[in-house]
Amino acid sequence: MKMSKVAIVGSGPAGLMAASQLAKNPAFEIHLFERRSGLGRKLLIAGSSGLNISHHLSDEDFAAHYEGWGKSYWENLFQSFGPKEWIGFIEKELGLETFLGTSDRYFVREMKASSLLKKWTDDLKSRGVVVHPEHELTDFETTHGQVLLSFNRESERWSFEKAAFFLGGGSWEEVQPPWVELFKRKGISFEEFSPSNVGYEIAWSHEFLKEAEGKPLKKVKMQSSRGQKLGELVVTSYGLEGTPVYFLGHVGTAYLDLKPDLTLAQIQKRLNDVTENFSPIRRVKQKLDLCEASLALLFHHTPPGIKNDLVLISERIKMFPIELLRPRPLLEAISSKGGVVLGGLSLDLELKAFPGIYCGGEMLDWDAPTGGFLIQACVSQGAYVATAIVKKVTQP
Repeated sequence: MKMSKVAIVGSGPAGLMAASQLAKNPAFEIHLFERRSGLGRKLLIAGSSGLNISHHLSDEDFAAHYEGWGKSYWENLFQSFGPKEWIGFIEKELGLETFLGTSDRYFVREMKASSLLKKWTDDLKSRGVVVHPEHELTDFETTHGQVLLSFNRESERWSFEKAAFFLGGGSWEEVQPPWVELFKRKGISFEEFSPSNVGYEIAWSHEFLKEAEGKPLKKVKMQSSRGQKLGELVVTSYGLEGTPVYFLGHVGTAYLDLKPDLTLAQIQKRLNDVTENFSPIRRVKQKLDLCEASLALLFHHTPPGIKNDLVLISERIKMFPIELLRPRPLLEAISSKGGVVLGGLSLDLELKAFPGIYCGGEMLDWDAPTGGFLIQACVSQGAYVATAIVKKVTQP
């Protein structure tokens, strides 16, 4: 039986998952291309401090965390291949243990992306997937039912029955990914990349940074027009880093609840119960068990008229205003917004202008918060594209 040749271009989680799903079918000959010398660069970057692979939510709640397309699209995607299937793949097919952390995020037990990547690539090779490192896509076209691809290392074009591009977003890149200009030349609509899941700049005072730089704002709740999020933030020389600002950050005013486990009334009662004639700030330090960074924030970024008033400083503890000036650059971002405009794709993620070529992962114009949502969407789209290719080839 003649095998159908399929090209997977890009070795992030989406590309690896597409290759894995297709490699289960003996009717396919799979070729995996990567422009770098090694596979899975962004997977290794994302897992450098502990690899969270998904989040513990229902499909409906999971879908609510995404921008781009609509909620029904994401619900259908995760029903097709969601957290249960992804975790099952890691445990049953790759033989790695996972666990659910206290933050409702799933992790690989070894906490190392390198272990996951090695198991994954070894599994692909054992299934006959042919890996081509240092192959950068330079051109593509479709003609007579075939996909023709050109790479920097080959003078002749490769011919495939189908191809799937998982070329990555704009984050962690020194310069814009080279595929972007290629897509623009092909007339494919593209939304320029911008940083997402990234720290924000704030005009801290010199005095505050002397006390708080590098220290955490512990157990705070951040609130902005995008919602609210409990967590921990880290004070940096330029502003703030941490999950709450990654989820909620946008240019403008946000608010911090420095003591979310107490109501305003409870805070005021504790401060008023001090019998000594202490200043409001000293009462706060004595009675509220705030972390060093929160105390420094109150002391150095609160006007005297508020700092010396028990009622006003209590209100400020529950709703401390911070002005987010601008996001940090793409090079520092965990992910990016922008990419191939979704209107140029079918529901199967096939390029309308180039039938037979599919796209997925962070190269598309969707967005999600960090904490397992990004990698879950990528592997789900990889599996989804693989399923679409199988159906198109076997049931034309």
